[in-house]
Amino acid sequence: MSDEHGAPAASFLSLLHEHERLDDLFLQHQEALLDADIPRASACLQDFAQGLRSHIRLEEEQLLPVYERAGTIPGGGVALFRGEHKKILEYLDRFDQTLAEMTEGPEPLKRKILQLLDEEVVFKHVMLHHDLRERNILYPVLDSVTEEQERRILLNSPSRSQNL
Repeated sequence: MSDEHGAPAASFLSLLHEHERLDDLFLQHQEALLDADIPRASACLQDFAQGLRSHIRLEEEQLLPVYERAGTIPGGGVALFRGEHKKILEYLDRFDQTLAEMTEGPEPLKRKILQLLDEEVVFKHVMLHHDLRERNILYPVLDSVTEEQERRILLNSPSRSQNL
């Protein structure tokens, strides 16, 4: 699909590239956990959290207000996306706290790492379902309620560049 000048049409589905980048950062965090490299695991988690928080901020401040134009969307209401964002941010805070305390206390490090990885499995399920909702509902609906020029503005806004 192209615009009248032959340029590829703008689509909110292009944001899925950011999802892939974030997924890779989280995988790097988990690989560092497997190596028991807590400083690297923490650094990777911080990079992931910073990127995810920026992505969520973009959606909350710029995209969800536009999405509301579509009216009621079964399985994809604004309140659902905001609720998932809140839950995701709570997980990030908990993981950060857990990593900060990882080397404290009498429990062996390997067990603490296993406990964190177990909790991260649940988080990854939340993220998978959220990603599917964005991929199948949010981004296609945003494409349908906006014109090409508005999509280009939103996708290339200075605040998006700062966030990502």
